[in-house]
Amino acid sequence: LGQPLAQALARARLAEQLEAARLHGETEQLRSALLASVSHDLRTPLTAMRGSIDSLLALGEAIPVDDRRELLEGTRNESERLDRYIQNLLDMTRLGHGGLKLARDWVAPGDIVGSALNRLRVVLAPLRVHTDVPAELPLLFVHAALIEQALVNVLENAARFSPANGRLALQVSVQDSQLRFAVFDQGPGIPVADREKIFDMFYTAARGDRGGQGTGLGLAICQGMIGAHGGQILVGEGIDGQGTGITLCLPLPPQPEAESETP
Repeated sequence: LGQPLAQALARARLAEQLEAARLHGETEQLRSALLASVSHDLRTPLTAMRGSIDSLLALGEAIPVDDRRELLEGTRNESERLDRYIQNLLDMTRLGHGGLKLARDWVAPGDIVGSALNRLRVVLAPLRVHTDVPAELPLLFVHAALIEQALVNVLENAARFSPANGRLALQVSVQDSQLRFAVFDQGPGIPVADREKIFDMFYTAARGDRGGQGTGLGLAICQGMIGAHGGQILVGEGIDGQGTGITLCLPLPPQPEAESETP
């Protein structure tokens, strides 16, 4: 009896050691990905902002009014871009270390779409954006800020890949007891063999999911945010067989009962 018990304890200890080693490895990979993002995603907008500010300080009134306004608008846009990257890093850190708590509440899908589009108004301005958001949609019971951030990441990624004046479509629908946010673009597309890899933060950190304009943590974060709600992300074709389509699928819970009016 002593021998089998000792062997069982040894196997249990080995399993614990292997799990600890796996978690340590994941933490180190996460740290490497975050450092890669800091070195590029944060430096790029800061460099652009500093260039605009240096020009304004050096030349001042010598710069035509329209050009000064363009420099200031560019600085504002880059600051908004910087803010999104910092939010991504914070979200990724919480996801990687189990510190992300879901503060769920009932929210209308249309409100999430409206807020996401408003945040990306400058990024989406060069594109022809078509939205299909039915008026009567069931409510979601989610952490609204996280779902909005996931949609922002997908939309921004699609915009980065899209050609100037290209079409971008955002559709919200109900299918298979899920509410689906689908974004279709006219970018270069993603080969079928690579469609699963785009959500791996380490693959995208090396290859980029924004055409060389970022390390690609955005889609990895989307998967973590949607997965935390019990949902999934689908990848397919874009508009008219061109580009990419990414769909965020969230389970639909039983809807809350309408409160009866008191007489």
